[in-house]
Amino acid sequence: MTGTDEQLIEGIAGGSEAALRTLEQRYADRLYRYALCRLGHADEARDAAQDTLLAVWTGADGFEGDSSVSTWLFGICRNKVGDRLRRRRAREEPLELAQALARLDHGEDALQLWQCLSQLSDDDHDLVLLVLYCGFSQQQVARIIGIPAGTVKSRTHYARRRLQRLMDGGDGGG
Repeated sequence: MTGTDEQLIEGIAGGSEAALRTLEQRYADRLYRYALCRLGHADEARDAAQDTLLAVWTGADGFEGDSSVSTWLFGICRNKVGDRLRRRRAREEPLELAQALARLDHGEDALQLWQCLSQLSDDDHDLVLLVLYCGFSQQQVARIIGIPAGTVKSRTHYARRRLQRLMDGGDGGG
């Protein structure tokens, strides 16, 4: 099946499994990568991405079109990841994430990147991933997280500075 993302959502709302498969083909990898960066576990990331698609299947009729489909999807995925983080509350295996990030073209600095990201607050960690890694605009991130775009801009600026200080060997404070 082909069509715009919006047409696919309409098809899913109407019960089209083909539309869901097409949407999955378009977004599953990006959802997985985002979830992997937040969760640090490949299995959990796959589950979170699948939970997102299941939520789309059962809730496509709730898509109001006031944001892009990708923004809506990542908002759902962010919630699914948050549910998993609240249940687990600890990022346990940085080596698995580092290896996964290395496979995703982050090279040998993946472990250091993971360690530095893990020192950021959950909110800052999320902002950095959504803006820098997933490539969403500040407006899109504002919709995903549910905060004003100006807040995203300032928090992203300070989170980038903290992350850079951590990557450079500082404590990331201030």
